[in-house]
Amino acid sequence: MGRKKLKIWRLESMKSRKITYVKRKAGLMKKAHELSILCDVDLVLLMFSPTGSPTLVTGEKNDLSSVVQKLSNMTLEERLHR
Repeated sequence: MGRKKLKIWRLESMKSRKITYVKRKAGLMKKAHELSILCDVDLVLLMFSPTGSPTLVTGEKNDLSSVVQKLSNMTLEERLHR
């Protein structure tokens, strides 16, 4: 039996928004980590919770500063092309 298709909209209740954020954040962080390992990509994921606290996930081999440096060395045309 398959899953039911969810309609995506902003949750009005702050309590349910926080709970949903925590649950989905864990899955998203896991997928980002797996993508970094499997495809050997430089990865930075920055999320802000509904309360404003930041979460930063980086790939296996690089840190935030090296990825930002790599991005800043690209021209605007290169960034738009990719």
